[in-house]
Amino acid sequence: MRQRRQLQIRGDRPSPLSVHKDSHKIKKPPPHREPVVVSSPKVIHTPLKDFRSVVPRLTGVDNSVLELEFISAFGPSASRGYQVVTIYRRGDISNDDFNKVVRRLTRNLNSVSDLSNSASEFSTPAAASSALKEYDVVLRYRRGCISNDNFITHLHAAFYRRGVSLREDIDEVDAVPECRVLIIFLTSTYVPSNLLNIVEQQSKNPRVVYPIFYGISPSDLISNSNYVRPFHQDEAKRWQAALEEITQMHGYILTDKSESDFIDEIVNDALEVLRSNYKKNIIGMDMQIKEILSLLCTESQDVRRIGIWGAVGIGKTAIAEEIFHRISVQYETCVFLKDLHKEVELKGYDAVREELLSKLLEVEPDVIRTSNIKMSFLRSRLQRKSALVVLDDVNDFRDVETFAEMLSYFGPRSRVIITSRNRHVFILSKTDHVYDVKPLEFPNSLHLLNPGIFQSGLSPELYKTLSLELVKFSNGNPQVLQFLSRSSREWKSLSKEIQKSSAIYIPGIFERSCCGLDENEKSIFLDIACFFRKMDKDDVAMLLDGCGFSAHIGFKNLVDKSLLTISHNTVDMLWFLQATGREIVRQESIDRPGHRSRLWNAEDIRDVFLDNTGTSAIEGLFLDMSQLKFDASPNVFDKMCNLRLLKFYFSELIENHGVSLPQGLEYLPTKLRLLHWEHYPISSLPQFFDPKNLIELNMPSSCVKKLWKGKKSLENLKKMRLSYSCQLTKLPRLTSAQNLELLDLEGCKSLVSISHSICYLKKLVSLNLKDCSNLESVPSTSDLEFLEVLNLSGCSKLENFPEISPNVKELYLGGTVIQEIPSAIKNLVLLEKLDLENSRRLVILPTSMCKLKHLETLNLSGCSSLEHFPDLSRKMKCLKSLDLCRTAIKELPSSISYLTALEEVRFVGCKSLVRLPDNAWSLRFKVEFRQIDTEKFSKLWNRLGWLKKVHIS
Repeated sequence: MRQRRQLQIRGDRPSPLSVHKDSHKIKKPPPHREPVVVSSPKVIHTPLKDFRSVVPRLTGVDNSVLELEFISAFGPSASRGYQVVTIYRRGDISNDDFNKVVRRLTRNLNSVSDLSNSASEFSTPAAASSALKEYDVVLRYRRGCISNDNFITHLHAAFYRRGVSLREDIDEVDAVPECRVLIIFLTSTYVPSNLLNIVEQQSKNPRVVYPIFYGISPSDLISNSNYVRPFHQDEAKRWQAALEEITQMHGYILTDKSESDFIDEIVNDALEVLRSNYKKNIIGMDMQIKEILSLLCTESQDVRRIGIWGAVGIGKTAIAEEIFHRISVQYETCVFLKDLHKEVELKGYDAVREELLSKLLEVEPDVIRTSNIKMSFLRSRLQRKSALVVLDDVNDFRDVETFAEMLSYFGPRSRVIITSRNRHVFILSKTDHVYDVKPLEFPNSLHLLNPGIFQSGLSPELYKTLSLELVKFSNGNPQVLQFLSRSSREWKSLSKEIQKSSAIYIPGIFERSCCGLDENEKSIFLDIACFFRKMDKDDVAMLLDGCGFSAHIGFKNLVDKSLLTISHNTVDMLWFLQATGREIVRQESIDRPGHRSRLWNAEDIRDVFLDNTGTSAIEGLFLDMSQLKFDASPNVFDKMCNLRLLKFYFSELIENHGVSLPQGLEYLPTKLRLLHWEHYPISSLPQFFDPKNLIELNMPSSCVKKLWKGKKSLENLKKMRLSYSCQLTKLPRLTSAQNLELLDLEGCKSLVSISHSICYLKKLVSLNLKDCSNLESVPSTSDLEFLEVLNLSGCSKLENFPEISPNVKELYLGGTVIQEIPSAIKNLVLLEKLDLENSRRLVILPTSMCKLKHLETLNLSGCSSLEHFPDLSRKMKCLKSLDLCRTAIKELPSSISYLTALEEVRFVGCKSLVRLPDNAWSLRFKVEFRQIDTEKFSKLWNRLGWLKKVHIS
């Protein structure tokens, strides 16, 4: 047993007080201050809907009460002689807010009674016990038995400085307080009436009890006759045993030494207990905690600010709490402001600032007023303090802006820790380091994923499969894993929902995901969650910008707020965040999908279409038609006037499935930015459809013959895909489409000609006419300065080499009947890839090809009439790949050595090839020989060792 320290208490001893048999009953202690005198009872009656406005007018405490069910009674005639009785529904108001309301009303710190649902009955011991669960430390004593009130005050202040939640329990109740540390003052006249319960529950409860022997020695405590009570014989023995056991516990005997030393020892011992308790609750975070402690470097004399950054639910607060409890013992003043953003929303910026200042300066919050305090005074006070301050869940810099400057005033060794999912907060707060909290590793995730009673009956194989899937869904997020563990739904059902990317309500994640987002960010987040996950960033940004959102700014802010990831130019978000985003949309109208802003579920969309329940609320609609088959009304979109994103697609093409329009289609919304309809079933778009807002028009494999009649406004159109619309005979005039970047007509076999209006598409980047087998000519593209890709492969009636923009980088002419490549090809100075595969009539390649100084790939495979490779007059320093498969080439010229960058040459099926020039062996390239005449080519075999890699067959 640790040695107890001694402190002599000066001043008058408390007068002897016998402990009567009824002493366990609750008694009203005398107040510290004079109660407010009211001449007559005052009762304020108010309906529930007005109560929230009444309380702030009476108390000045904003938003302190949520949905109170009853009335407040004021006056000496109120229940049980209290000055104020406030009756409220438990759970609607926090203890701190409740106490603040009553203090403002009564100016009395100790006239509060927690009543639940009844004005005439006190809370039950169980209810009282429940209310204490949020406290770290409880001080139990009886007022009047402690002669030196300053000791209690100083002890309370010491705990307050260290950020420990503490309750002074001065009333006798049978219930043992629900707390981590219980400190009992024992005097010559007072021992708790429920001492038996306290001692006997020690073996069942991890609570630590510290006795303080005030003016009495442990031995005198056992023999003190003041504690004699009328016990049965067995109970008397138990009582005596309890007294003896309490004297054997680690405690404190106050004698003639410094109070401050004892207070420090008591506080430090309690902090050690709290620290050990918190440490048990951290799973898989030890290494990350060590890394953050290393960044904090508490031994250093400088003042540091550390940011802890990560997604919602990742464990930022748990890590900060653990670190706080580990190192708080080293600091004079400790403050932990939890859920700061929420507190700011409830109380306001000034109130939160005053709360922080009150804790730092160790004064009551009512004493602090922002307007009354001088910064010079504040600086001088804080510079003397070694402080540990944790600002938890700072969603926006505005949460801390009112006291941000103050954070730089602290004295040596001070540390400020900020947790946030918004990286921008750390920049504006000038943090020294930002730590990115990582997800739990797989073994720890499985450990946290406890199947619980609802998953009984799972076979080992199924349990393994489902648990792996759920861990993948959670991405190692502790809060998501805890939700999955506690869910009353079967894992098999959850798994099906996850596989369908359904909306899933995850408590905590749902409420906080969009917290702090502006309308632009929220719209982008929900669009990506519902429609654009794992899509190309530039494609998504183009559509979102067209909808009026600032996509790139939104992307950056959502990445900074841990809601979005961008990797390899792909927009993505965590799986559970997608489910949460979709749940946010589902909650817009749970039972009426036609009233939601976004629809993606096939069954919901089918019901909206068949029941004609669409509304102006719908902004986006993505339908996978793979598992559906139904007929839609021609007026199905009439009520969806705000629809901006429309996509009908097949994740798996199944014959005779999809949406049919047997009576045609009369209307499409003018606000459409995306119109994507695979296998569109009719020959044209609605006659009066105005595509002026369209950004992207995709109708692959459609039945369209002609998009529309006449000229339409297309100034916003950037992409048009009509590939494999085999009945398309004519392309509309595109003169107004001055922003068009991509035109894809691949496989439109009925297309005979292309409108010369494409010559005016100054921003066109890609033109795909592949497999337009009836196309005989192509308009000149020489004036299209942004054109980079021109694909004419499979245009089997194309005989003449077209006029091509000098800026083209990729040119595909395979499968044409072109016989000669003109020497003017040298003007394509930016050309990187030339593909002439299966141009069976091609006979001549010009020697000027060597002037294509950026050419990297030349594909001549299948050019079965080509017998000669051109003799090069200069080096081609970029050409890496040369494919001569199935050509009629017999030998290569000695100038092949000018291909100094060559990495691969393919000769598959070159049956006419008999010789390679001797200087070819000076090159180090990979060669593939297949289906060649080995007898004619036998002289090569002993030279193949010079080559990088050889394939022979």
